[in-house]
Amino acid sequence: MKRKIRPSSPHTSTILCNSPFRKLAPKPPEAYSRRNIQAIESRESVTEEITLLLILQENDQQLTDRQSQVKRLETQKAQVERTLRDEQAVVDQIRQTLNQLEQTSRLKNLEVDDLDMQIRNYQQRLDEGIISFKEMEALRSKIIHQRRRISEMEDEALALMDDIETEKTRLTRAQATLTEREKELRASCQKIDKQIAQVKEEFAQAHEARAKIAEKMQAHLLNRYEKLHTEYYDPVVVVTNGTCSGCKLRVSGNTVERARSDMDITTCENCSRILYVR
Repeated sequence: MKRKIRPSSPHTSTILCNSPFRKLAPKPPEAYSRRNIQAIESRESVTEEITLLLILQENDQQLTDRQSQVKRLETQKAQVERTLRDEQAVVDQIRQTLNQLEQTSRLKNLEVDDLDMQIRNYQQRLDEGIISFKEMEALRSKIIHQRRRISEMEDEALALMDDIETEKTRLTRAQATLTEREKELRASCQKIDKQIAQVKEEFAQAHEARAKIAEKMQAHLLNRYEKLHTEYYDPVVVVTNGTCSGCKLRVSGNTVERARSDMDITTCENCSRILYVR
């Protein structure tokens, strides 16, 4: 028997306008079931088929929004992890700079020791060896040159020591800051993980509720809805002032009358969405 779509009652408006899916507030499956049963039992605003479609649509919108929320949270977590890696990289760079300075300092010290040993050898040859005057002048010139080089390298070594102390202080401060930041950022990751787990749990509840709703629907109507849902976020929309609220285009008077009357399920001639009139 065909059913007529009548104006909404306050009771049914509360069900559809204040739906838990529309607000995306986490509710237990029992809460959805109570609202679904109340909507299905109400015959004052829409037909049973439209009521089921609207409930299914609200449920699917929640599923879509929950999926988007999980993606946003995962992106947020990835950003926090990236920030942590970047701040760790800063400390690693300071540590690497310090290691390079210390290595350079050690090499210079070894070079100074080597030059000092060469000077000792040159001096010993001058003091003990039997050499020509030309060789003596050459050795004395080498000694003078090596001592000058040692003096320069000692100045460089002192400058390196200052740089090393500066980098050590910088590293100590950076490590202290990083320790606090790691605690903060890891706590943020844990918080996001909990939010993701909660959203996924709500998604599972909504998915379970969806299966129960779909069981109550006629197969051909469910198939039509599923096809539309692959294209639209809102496959079932209200006609307002002769306009489809989905595509925002006017529909024919005949379509409005069919949606208002107790004829079969009516669709928009522009976007094919399922229409109803409050």
